[in-house]
Amino acid sequence: MATFGFVADDLTGASDVLAQAHRYGLEAALVIGDAPLPTDVDVVGIAGPARSLGGAAFDDVVRRDLARIAEIDLDVLLYKVCSTFDSSPTLGSIGRGIELLHEQFGDHGPIPVAPAQPGFGRFTAFSDHYATFGGEIHRLDRHPVMSQHPSTPMHEADLRRVLTAQLTSGAAVGSIHLPAYDTGTFTDLWTDRRSDPDLAAFVVDAVGEQHMDAIARALHHPGNDARPALVVGSGGIMAALARTASGEPSRTPGPQRASGPVLAVSASASSVTADQLEDAIKHGWVDVPVATDLLRAHDDALVTALDEQVSAALSAGHDVVVHATRGTSDPRYTAAGPVDPAYLGSLIGALAGRMARAGLTRDVAVFGGDTSSHALIAMGVRELRVSNQFVTAGPICRTDDRAAVAGCRLLLKGGQVGPPDILRRFAGQATHH
Repeated sequence: MATFGFVADDLTGASDVLAQAHRYGLEAALVIGDAPLPTDVDVVGIAGPARSLGGAAFDDVVRRDLARIAEIDLDVLLYKVCSTFDSSPTLGSIGRGIELLHEQFGDHGPIPVAPAQPGFGRFTAFSDHYATFGGEIHRLDRHPVMSQHPSTPMHEADLRRVLTAQLTSGAAVGSIHLPAYDTGTFTDLWTDRRSDPDLAAFVVDAVGEQHMDAIARALHHPGNDARPALVVGSGGIMAALARTASGEPSRTPGPQRASGPVLAVSASASSVTADQLEDAIKHGWVDVPVATDLLRAHDDALVTALDEQVSAALSAGHDVVVHATRGTSDPRYTAAGPVDPAYLGSLIGALAGRMARAGLTRDVAVFGGDTSSHALIAMGVRELRVSNQFVTAGPICRTDDRAAVAGCRLLLKGGQVGPPDILRRFAGQATHH
């Protein structure tokens, strides 16, 4: 049975948790929708589209997933959020997620919040959160991408303030700051925060893997009074849990190679993704923009035309990128107006599923965090496992046998993830040195 479990608020982030477990030798599986929870793994998770939801829809999804995972006798349960803390009081609220954790596990006490992922350039110092972009480290509210995120722009870096604005109960949010690791007071402070009746949660600083490992040991300590021990965090804490539990060295990514033409479908408006699409198109991948009218509403004729265009390119042996936008400066981004993530994810996911079922591709990349859960549901995916390490937060996965993309190599990538040449690497056309 599983030792660790997780509930993820989007699917590409959930695939990173799988990758971190796999990286340190643990067997991990992720289920989507109402698929049965596997028992032959060390780590089991459930992914839903909560990051793109608000209000009652958010509550329903998170309550359902927490109730299901609570049926397993876990040592540690991770409520997985983005390492850039994408959320707001009305969309994908992490604060509301914490309240629902308390609702499901009423005797737990204050919940540690540790979103740092140092190996991915995500750091928390004195409760302020930082993320790397373009080789520079930026505070979250000054980050070139996250401060202008199309759905959840981050105007505050202090995660205590972010969470306090999202908690409806008015409960306080505490902290454990960096000096605790050096002064030897970390364990005492952890015990103190965990027993403080006035706190809903506490933010835990971390800027290095040794800090993450200390958090993991505190969670997995045999004397821990809660079962499961709860934590809100990113793939960084799963890496630490797996590393401290298995004692195995990190698996290194191997070279990738496609078996035929590659199909990438993207609903991400991120500038990082836009650069990746640009790189692929510049190197000869067929560029297939989704028509603005189809972004606005379903149209059978436009779907047929899109299918025919993609099918023709794949049949001719060409790699293809299908995208809803190439960054926020794309005229379609403004012209289409606000697009429902469920609709957009289903649109690109169903397209990829049809191409795979037709045997036109065995190598599929899905770009976009908010839309990815909907895309995989549209492909009929019920279970995911990691096949190979690839880039940080972007593993190569395989699905259950009943999915439309069964037997395919599947790359799942959030908007902010990956190097510019990620698609060419996935296709075996570029090698990382």
